Amino acid sequence: MKIVHICDCLRGGGIQNFLLSLLPEQVSQGHDVTLIVVERYDYDYCQHLDDVMTSRNVRVICLGKRKNNKLSLLKTIFRCRRIIAEIDPDIINTHASMSHTYGCYSVVGKNMKHVLTIHNAPEIWPVYLHLLCHDRPLIFCSQAAYNMRKQNSSLMVSIDNGISRDIVHSSDVVDLRDELNLKSTDKIIVSVGSLRPQKNYTFIKKIVDEMKDSTLHFCICGGNYGSGYISMDEFNDYPNIHCLGLRSDVSAIENGADLFLSCATFEGLPIAVLEAYFNGIPCVLSPIPQHQNIGSVESVWIPEDFDAHSFADTIREALKDDVSHDLIYEQRKSQIEKYSIAETSVQYISFYNKVLKSSC
Repeated sequence: MKIVHICDCLRGGGIQNFLLSLLPEQVSQGHDVTLIVVERYDYDYCQHLDDVMTSRNVRVICLGKRKNNKLSLLKTIFRCRRIIAEIDPDIINTHASMSHTYGCYSVVGKNMKHVLTIHNAPEIWPVYLHLLCHDRPLIFCSQAAYNMRKQNSSLMVSIDNGISRDIVHSSDVVDLRDELNLKSTDKIIVSVGSLRPQKNYTFIKKIVDEMKDSTLHFCICGGNYGSGYISMDEFNDYPNIHCLGLRSDVSAIENGADLFLSCATFEGLPIAVLEAYFNGIPCVLSPIPQHQNIGSVESVWIPEDFDAHSFADTIREALKDDVSHDLIYEQRKSQIEKYSIAETSVQYISFYNKVLKSSC
């Protein structure tokens, strides 16, 4: 099968890291896979992800769209349409709202099948996208995303996100205590994801105020990409909250850390959490349906509510866990098998075949 995936950017994040696992897996299962990236590469990490996928026989094409540039928007839409016409894929699978738009315009007047993956719970679309994508086949990244959907189609399915441990797990160890000049007895609590409001990183300040423990250091791995993101200046008055920026060594950081923390207010099926599961690090996850649905895993704690006191108590309890990450992973193995990328890929291909036989 010839498959084209389209995503907005390669700056890191759940969608990009999911594709980093899914696309090479589809290649390994015998499919011809191309990734079209809409926005130009403006961070070294973009090229890093490109290199990883290319090394695993995924063809990567960057359209080079410039932000807030209408002329660039038009040029890249036409270029995308031309490239897709040249490839002539069996399936076009888009990921996130901008890529859905590109996918729509690329199939106008052509006998091509366009599948949209919904990566948030819920994923909010502008009115024009609802009109363009009316009744297109939909894949929801989790049961929570399906249950909270704002879209409907005559052909839709829930397929849990998955990851490839071979890609996301490293045996390397990065000790942030050395990098940040901390004491060897200090505890490292890691959060992963860009500084979008939904990640709720400002809530960590309330946790710090509640815990009043200078030996606990909260380290955020994620970038700020401009308007709409949380400013790193938010944390200037908190010496034990560290914004590390976009990192390509998250697994190695988690290997040297004590706890993974997510304060997110909503997710799809969070890839960063799955990565933490496969890295064997203890996890404290916010009490949202998307976490509760996947939280029945060894060494995972979920506070009762979004109260700083509840989070503080839960973090204290989780930090008592002194089991090695390798042992935690072994204990989790049977529980997290369903999040392996091999299973996810099989379900994706099965749905593509269903779409190919349908009139959608």
